Amino acid sequence: MQCNLLSALFFNLLRAFATAIFCISLAHAADGQGRRVALVIGNGNYLQTGLPKLTNPTHDAEDVARALRGFGFEVLEKKDLTLEGMNQAIAEFGSKIGGSEAALFYYAGHGIQVKNQNYLIPVNATIESEASVPYQGVSLNQVLDEMDNGKSGANIVMLDACRNNPISGKFRSGHSRGLASPGNTPKGTVIVYATDPGNVAADGEGRNGLFTAGLLTAFKGKDLSLDGILTVASAEVEQASGQKQTPYVNGPKTLQKSFHFRVTVEPGHGEIEKTFWTSIERSTDSADFEAYLKKYPKGSYASLAENRLKVLKTDQPPPAATPAPTSSTAFDGHWATMLVCEDVRDKGTLIKGYTHRFFVDVQDGRLKGKRGQAGQADSLTLDGFIQADGAAEITAKGLTGKPEYSVGLVQPSAPFTYHMRGAFTKTSGKATRIELRPCEATFFKN
Repeated sequence: MQCNLLSALFFNLLRAFATAIFCISLAHAADGQGRRVALVIGNGNYLQTGLPKLTNPTHDAEDVARALRGFGFEVLEKKDLTLEGMNQAIAEFGSKIGGSEAALFYYAGHGIQVKNQNYLIPVNATIESEASVPYQGVSLNQVLDEMDNGKSGANIVMLDACRNNPISGKFRSGHSRGLASPGNTPKGTVIVYATDPGNVAADGEGRNGLFTAGLLTAFKGKDLSLDGILTVASAEVEQASGQKQTPYVNGPKTLQKSFHFRVTVEPGHGEIEKTFWTSIERSTDSADFEAYLKKYPKGSYASLAENRLKVLKTDQPPPAATPAPTSSTAFDGHWATMLVCEDVRDKGTLIKGYTHRFFVDVQDGRLKGKRGQAGQADSLTLDGFIQADGAAEITAKGLTGKPEYSVGLVQPSAPFTYHMRGAFTKTSGKATRIELRPCEATFFKN
């Protein structure tokens, strides 16, 4: 009898122990399955004379990081890193991705290939010869090794790092332009280059590099599979570059089709405020900072706005001395336009985003266009000016449509006005709304 009791007790203890182990395993599996981790680096402020400073990478990093947070990624956002800083960031990334559902690495800045190995260049690099690159740069293999060790369900690497530079032209290697095609990569890894191996990518004349601009446009589309994102981004890059630049994708097609960027985080008031500030922080118009302070009197950037306003009011010449905008016919023509306004939450209520496609015309630098019938609900007109250097100021006016698409849930046919600021090249342009909600207009010349 005693043996039977002991056997039953042992069996119950064993079953309880097995159940506990099973539950713990499920908990760990759930943690890994739901986590998506990204490391985003933008290096632009290079110190060595032979490595040109790049305007766009820090903006690229900010914009990609914001987009990935909207897709539910835990993002490590880094800008203008030294060699030590890059090594630390990659090590931190490696420590976070263990067992995660997805690990994504994005880099914008200078990249150099030496003997078919790719190196990402820190801002404090001093490269005197080909032999110094492995010591002054960070090998892409270092990132891939961390991903391999992390055993994530999906590994994605995006490199807007093929910028041209005068240093690599002095190397003895015959193929030193751009980056080299990838060799062995961890299983389940997709690597995306801004352009073909051995070629160089444009830094871009607007806020973003051509490749990153294409990605950001694709992130706002309907097909959020990795394959869909890369297809749209590639088309954007090819059109903006006049077919001179084509992104290169290496990795399993099955992963590209199965992986989806899920919209899980709606931009809150903090993200809207950051978008507003980012769009005006380099402005020389005091009205922009007055508008920010009116909207966010105790905002995160209020002190910066007040200081900037003091400087502008002190240095600003009298209105009569302000030169008139310099017009140009370089941008004249018929432009296909896509306006994308993101979902936002207003006092806990979801305001739906929307996408509008229409055309605008530019003549002598004056931009005009409309969507819908003026004077009727859900109508929009754009009126702006593109200066000779491509800088653009645009005013949008119209009447609201369905309440669920309007901040404040205002009734149809309510008048609205907002302002956009952007930049144009001869073939493309972008403008960002500077008030209330994140909106971006993309222009392509027909």
